[in-house]
Amino acid sequence: MNFKIMKTAFVILCLFIAGNGIAATVKITGKAAEYAQNSIELNKFHDNISEETIKLGDIRFNSEGVFELEVELAETTFCFADFDGYHGMIYLEPGKSYQLVFPPKRKLTDAQKRNPFTKPDPVWFGIINPDDNDLNVLIQQFETAYAKYENQFFDQIFINKSGALVDSVKMMLGREFPKTGIQLFESHKMFRNANLEFALHQGKADIFKESYFRKTKPVYNLAAYSNLFNQVFPDYFSFLDNSSHDREIRNMINTAKLQQLDDYFQKKLLFNRELAHWILLKSLKDAYYNKNFNKAAILKMLDQVKIAGWSSYEQRTAQLIRAKLTYLTSGTTPPKINLKDLAGRTVRFSDYPGTYIYLHFTDPKNTVCRQHLDVLKKIAVQYKEKLIIINVLREGAGFKNESGWAGIFATTDNNPELTYKVKTYPNSFLIGKDGKLLLSPAPNPIDGLDRQLGQILKSDHFKEMKKTSGQNVR
Repeated sequence: MNFKIMKTAFVILCLFIAGNGIAATVKITGKAAEYAQNSIELNKFHDNISEETIKLGDIRFNSEGVFELEVELAETTFCFADFDGYHGMIYLEPGKSYQLVFPPKRKLTDAQKRNPFTKPDPVWFGIINPDDNDLNVLIQQFETAYAKYENQFFDQIFINKSGALVDSVKMMLGREFPKTGIQLFESHKMFRNANLEFALHQGKADIFKESYFRKTKPVYNLAAYSNLFNQVFPDYFSFLDNSSHDREIRNMINTAKLQQLDDYFQKKLLFNRELAHWILLKSLKDAYYNKNFNKAAILKMLDQVKIAGWSSYEQRTAQLIRAKLTYLTSGTTPPKINLKDLAGRTVRFSDYPGTYIYLHFTDPKNTVCRQHLDVLKKIAVQYKEKLIIINVLREGAGFKNESGWAGIFATTDNNPELTYKVKTYPNSFLIGKDGKLLLSPAPNPIDGLDRQLGQILKSDHFKEMKKTSGQNVR
């Protein structure tokens, strides 16, 4: 079975295709001897804006590599699995069975695993004896042809902006892939062809928005739609703020006037209700990172979605966006992480109430990490009554603290890259006496931790003096 790697931007942004229907069981089976005794997580996204991952189940391989997984789906869904440097992809339709073929197993080096810039290779799962009208087969065939023409005429379309050539490519694709009775595939073709038109004017032409967006409700999780949507409406608040549109836009945003913005999008920009909401959600997420807009106002509007009569899907998307924007920010509760010290005892943040906790992700095998641990030993002595140090080991097997480094050394069965976004070592966080993240991230020992702790404790001292002084006056 051949594997086709998608080489267009579509793959990178590919989510899942949604339809409507009653939940039905999808059965996944197969045998991959190379993967014996392994387990691979199968996921989907909730939506194309928050990109919140939802776990569908684990594909578990027995001693012979045989696997079987059943999941309940109510709609055709794009699913993915990340393993061994692959980003495996497949569309699953409710009620169908799929006999999968996995790509050749490979083992990543430690350097590859640690490299934060290493991206998995997108690859379609093979399917044994697929139906002639299987969505995976149709889309893969279409994307192969699309990529061929895109590469062949790249300069004429994307540099010279030749509308005639765009029309020619659309006609050639139309001849190769005549109309079918499969609506999802037809929608996929339409929005992929629209992507060629986008190249001519970057989606700024009113007729383009009129044709593909204003009068059409969002196809929330159709990959081709999401790809185009993200290109047409990037950082849309800034576009409106910098254009000839209403000068009150920035004021509405920075004063958290969600209802006014909703009215503006529907009545002045003529977007349908669902599209207006979807653009607003994406714009709120993008604006959070723009210095021209107030972060607190952005978060307030995301909270307003749940009381503004929006759909349950839009409300959930707003909650997921907010959670991702504030994840690991100062003032929030630190993510849960399972910790055990070198003796196997459980370590909990709650074991140290009223104390600063320095959560230090480290790898003692690394020269730089050892240098930081040496400095941390001195800092621990200076703040021994004020600070608890928890060193989380990247790999704890066989480690012995023979250097007498400070603090508790602990291992975890959580993935630090997922729980604390740790991509390089060392990486640190300071949890305040109230149990909330105080410095996120915190300085590493050599990079100013001593100075930062001194300022924090000095501030605590003055607050305590002020409190005591106030009590004496009374």
